[in-house]
Amino acid sequence: MLGLFRKKGGDETPLAKRIKELKCRKISYVDCDFSELTRDMRQSSDAILRLTPVNYYAVKNEYILALIYSSADHSECYVQFKRLSYEKQTDRSEIFPLDKHTMSKALAKVGIIIDVDAKGE
Repeated sequence: MLGLFRKKGGDETPLAKRIKELKCRKISYVDCDFSELTRDMRQSSDAILRLTPVNYYAVKNEYILALIYSSADHSECYVQFKRLSYEKQTDRSEIFPLDKHTMSKALAKVGIIIDVDAKGE
């Protein structure tokens, strides 16, 4: 009887569990072809740099939300994309690895400046 109320674990990948421990930053990008974006990200993480951030004052009915995860020393960086339409998720990508320089450039496009090469942060 008590087994009915137990949470089912094990359907989450080790990477999905790991990113919960990392810092997350969210960036909204102008909507684009989601399948093309995920295909390009599989080939090169530089595909994130081709995205255009949404203007802060613009109405965001349909957009792509990037969840950028990074460790404190930026040695581990990942990104996951979600496509949102009228605040409802319509699509989700797998988790892609990012190198720290690409992550820094992506965040700089929205005004978040991180010196990933600084020693002793």
